[in-house]
Amino acid sequence: MAFVRGEANSLGWRNLVIERDETHCGHPFPEASTPLLLIHHLSDLHICDAQSPTRPEYLDRHADPDSPIREQVGTIGTYRPHSMLSPHVVESMVQSLNKITRGSLSGHEIAGAIITGDTTDNAQKNEVDWYLALLDGLEIRPDSGDCSKYEGVIDEGAQHYDVRYWHPHGTPEGKIDDDARAKYGFPVVPNLLNSCRAPFKATGLKFPWFAVHGNHDALLQGTVVASAEVIAEMVADKRYTDLPTTSPLFDVLMQFREIGPAGFPSAGDAPFITVAADVERRAIERGEYAQVHLNSPGAPRGHGFNEDNVANKTMYYSTLIQGVKLIVIDSVNHFGGWQGSLDAEQFEWLEKEVAASDLPVVLASHHPLSKMFNDYAPVGRRVCLDEIQTMLLKYPNVIAWLAGHEHRHHIEWIGPEEELFGFWQIETASHADWPQQSRTVEIVRDAVGDIYFGLTVVDHAAGVDYGQASTPLEIAALSRELSANVWQKRPELGANHGFEWWQGSASDRNVVLKIKAR
Repeated sequence: MAFVRGEANSLGWRNLVIERDETHCGHPFPEASTPLLLIHHLSDLHICDAQSPTRPEYLDRHADPDSPIREQVGTIGTYRPHSMLSPHVVESMVQSLNKITRGSLSGHEIAGAIITGDTTDNAQKNEVDWYLALLDGLEIRPDSGDCSKYEGVIDEGAQHYDVRYWHPHGTPEGKIDDDARAKYGFPVVPNLLNSCRAPFKATGLKFPWFAVHGNHDALLQGTVVASAEVIAEMVADKRYTDLPTTSPLFDVLMQFREIGPAGFPSAGDAPFITVAADVERRAIERGEYAQVHLNSPGAPRGHGFNEDNVANKTMYYSTLIQGVKLIVIDSVNHFGGWQGSLDAEQFEWLEKEVAASDLPVVLASHHPLSKMFNDYAPVGRRVCLDEIQTMLLKYPNVIAWLAGHEHRHHIEWIGPEEELFGFWQIETASHADWPQQSRTVEIVRDAVGDIYFGLTVVDHAAGVDYGQASTPLEIAALSRELSANVWQKRPELGANHGFEWWQGSASDRNVVLKIKAR
């Protein structure tokens, strides 16, 4: 089955409906084949501590349909109405993927899974802990601060009520309905802010899985290097609700750059609400991200990372899996900015790894090649798109590049002659935004040596009915429906890159690709 957005009501709200799965387009898949790599591809989980006090959600309204500067600022991305439901979407996806043990086209056994970065939303230690608990099948309590109540911007208290956020419990006495419900048809979901924080035992992914570092795993809001001042604020008891008077709005918005440097303003006289402090909200450090994966009980040990990654504070590695060499790249520019690039040392390592391989090479990174242009480097040199592409095209053993970051399904040939000289770049959609899908990648070789790629999108296990939104799957169902209705992405309200862009065309979803024998 496939989930699609139904007809809009008077406020533009669309319930989800179920249709038949799409058939595969492209080439016929070979009847007999040898497996090279069968892997589940997940990306952009964005496990989010939506109660964290330093999240600048108040900036996001300037990308709303009624904002006079919307065209200038574009997507801001510091607030999603369903961010607090992110752990439940991952749990629902894990349950779905665990049922797919063989490729639907080839029949070969699935060898593992890969998560191409942005496992967290704000590079916080507690977000990393939640993500690992979900994948490893541990007990998880997706809550922080004062565990007796919800303390994020969508809380139900009349004192802090702000109509620019969705408030699922309804309107406090003496207040007007929030914009999400009054203008855009969002529902009332009683008790959601309690049920989404309730502990549950995660199912755990039943495959060996490999991790990839993303910009949201390294930088605050995926963009900002954590300063000592901001790190102190992250674990403290003040949730800021607006900018200080000394920080002009447009200047701050322009700090969230594709290319670094980027930064948050000093708190100064910014208005705030007192919340519970929580030391687990601290920013995770370089190298520590690898260490917590080494501490994970899941397979393989370290999920690709090793002790050298911890000691050297690097986030790239290579491994052999099934019939390929998997090379995982760290595309994050740690100096700031939300687009990618490589440092010179990693670039040299990458070419040596590719050149030394007698097996087909599959690359994986968070950023796709098209977004590797963040050349900001106060120290050293950053290697960007053209140089990376030129190097890789020297080596015919490179057959694929798996990526995320753009939150969309997208397939692109990289090279001078399609299906012969070059490789396929395969981007997979996110868990944070519509359509909340992963995909299964089946790479095989036929009898004459041609390589085929069978790509199949996978929905998470929740259905269309979210009931009382009291169980993980019901909460995941609600999250998917909310993601299909976010007001900033509605085309009738002027969105440029919205729901259709995220889900891609038919040839970006269920498709069979080919590389001719070389």
